[in-house]
Amino acid sequence: MSGNGRLLVNADDLGLHADIDRGILECIECGRVQSVSFAATGRTVDWNRLRELIRHGVHVGLHVVLVDEPWASDGRVIRGWKELVKQLLLPGRTMKDAVAGEVRRQFQLCSENGLDPRTLSHVDSHQHVHVLNGVWQPCLHLARQNDIPRMRVPWCPAIRVIKKNLGGIVLQTMARYRTAEVNGYLPCLGLAHAGHNTASIFSDELEHAARAGRPDIELVAHPGVNTPDLESRYADWHFDWSGERDAILSTRFSEAVSASGYRFVTPGSGSFNPYSGSSFG
Repeated sequence: MSGNGRLLVNADDLGLHADIDRGILECIECGRVQSVSFAATGRTVDWNRLRELIRHGVHVGLHVVLVDEPWASDGRVIRGWKELVKQLLLPGRTMKDAVAGEVRRQFQLCSENGLDPRTLSHVDSHQHVHVLNGVWQPCLHLARQNDIPRMRVPWCPAIRVIKKNLGGIVLQTMARYRTAEVNGYLPCLGLAHAGHNTASIFSDELEHAARAGRPDIELVAHPGVNTPDLESRYADWHFDWSGERDAILSTRFSEAVSASGYRFVTPGSGSFNPYSGSSFG
């Protein structure tokens, strides 16, 4: 690639746990994370901090949470994407209407806490479930209604960076359909080894993206600080949050970005707009 590629590093799950928040904020302060996705229903969501991040040019997006956490609308908990798929496949509109109501409620939480949804840079979701039929539609509708520039399309730019299990294949199949429903999108890295990415893995994925000729990409990361409380709260994730934080902050990662022909997006440089076909600066 010519060296004009742009890399947007996005940290997911801000607001779910204080030790996740710590790792993300450290990466932002060091200039390695330029974008965050926050959970409006999270236990530690800090609305003042979100507004401050936006004022300082950090891209802030809504991380719609429909699985593994209580819903804001009725308190139900759906255990994982597979269970959500099963319920969405039930006959009738009951579950789809409930999902639409919960997505709408999470947008309302932003407004109620002084964060104008029109200031958000993107919409995505926990476990990428927004690509599913019955979830994508209300998310896209509310994004457009609030002039939010980007919907994450978790489509990988090269087959070598795809997660090669049932979930990974389903995700790529659904994401491929979604690429046709927006005028532009950022191909994603960091999905195959989510929670276990290393500087070496990031380097390899950046190289594959460059070979595929993708000039603008998003790297989805999960930095944090491993503590007994965090590991206990999300024991079934088995994430190495500290490892991802260290990888993002490493010299090897920054060198790999440059060597692959990419540069980090500068905070405050605008948004990638899939509806107009424009790109972040």
